Amino acid sequence: MNGLYKAQFQTPFGSGSAVFVLRDGHLRGGNGALYYVGNYRLDGETFSATLKTDRHTHDLTTASVFGMDKLNVTLEGVVNGNTITFDGVANEVPDMQVQGMLERLCD
Repeated sequence: MNGLYKAQFQTPFGSGSAVFVLRDGHLRGGNGALYYVGNYRLDGETFSATLKTDRHTHDLTTASVFGMDKLNVTLEGVVNGNTITFDGVANEVPDMQVQGMLERLCD
């Protein structure tokens, strides 16, 4: 599953997109304003990840889908070919769930 992925995700607060690199259990990614750093695990077709988010550019036109920038997010998902669908939650906003998909673009 190592490779470059595009991500689409949404919460009740809004939707977003980003790119991620998954490599040997490490997850790195970002978009025009936020970055994501964490770890992931694959167990058969089950995907799980923990990541931290923060803002790298003070571009107020790009908002976090959680309404805040510094977060600790846990994701759980299912692998189907080159796609991972996931649900998750941020510790800082436990009542708001994120849903999304990672689609593998290349190695």
